[in-house]
Amino acid sequence: MKIYHDLEQGSAEWLAIRKGKPSTSKLASIITASKGDLSKSRIGYIRELIGECFAPDWEEFAGNKYTDRGIELEPEAREAFQATVDFKVNEVGGVLGDDGVSWCSPDGVVFDQTGDIVSGLEVKCPSPRVHIGYVLDGVLPAAYKQQVHGAMAITRANTWHFWSYFPGLRPFHLLVERDDYTTKVATALAEFVTEYKTALNEVTPLIALPVDVAPDPEPPTFKPLTFGEASASEPDAVTPKKKRKGGKK
Repeated sequence: MKIYHDLEQGSAEWLAIRKGKPSTSKLASIITASKGDLSKSRIGYIRELIGECFAPDWEEFAGNKYTDRGIELEPEAREAFQATVDFKVNEVGGVLGDDGVSWCSPDGVVFDQTGDIVSGLEVKCPSPRVHIGYVLDGVLPAAYKQQVHGAMAITRANTWHFWSYFPGLRPFHLLVERDDYTTKVATALAEFVTEYKTALNEVTPLIALPVDVAPDPEPPTFKPLTFGEASASEPDAVTPKKKRKGGKK
């Protein structure tokens, strides 16, 4: 597992590092919420990830007014959460799983004295209608079940905090603990990564343009991203933080 301490979420470097990596924010396309099994929709997500490997400038989803609002309110929501707990919430750019492929961009993490992640934070800033529904239901929303348990699976944390925030309303806080569903998500994610790598290897010779026959006299180099190793575009441990920009997790 690799923790990107000094990478700014939403930056160009962050977007580049995430390319071709299955993210916890898209686990609903991989794993079912009910049983934690592989979903049929994973095939489309595999194709999307392969597309990111060969066409990194293409964006399937660039955000909307709701995701933009969530990004704008996230610092305020995290600060409100910090005020209610007696432990420090740390910001990191992301966490790369042990498999060198799976990716998680937590809204906050909690470290122990050795620097290991023991817990994390998932912040949501929904509309009043949706927020009130979370409060009334009192459970982890099904839409984020895979994301939260996937974050625990990747970071090895035993707990994760779900925090729904709307300015002027009482926030909703739920502590989610590792359980059998977390184990199922970890197993299904491992199976997905194997399936994804196999598909990538099979399709590479079919879609990659050979440089010597490409129509452009100076064609770009098309090659899959290297899993488990920092790419040339990745910042080192002392990369200064930049102002947060848009982007999904």
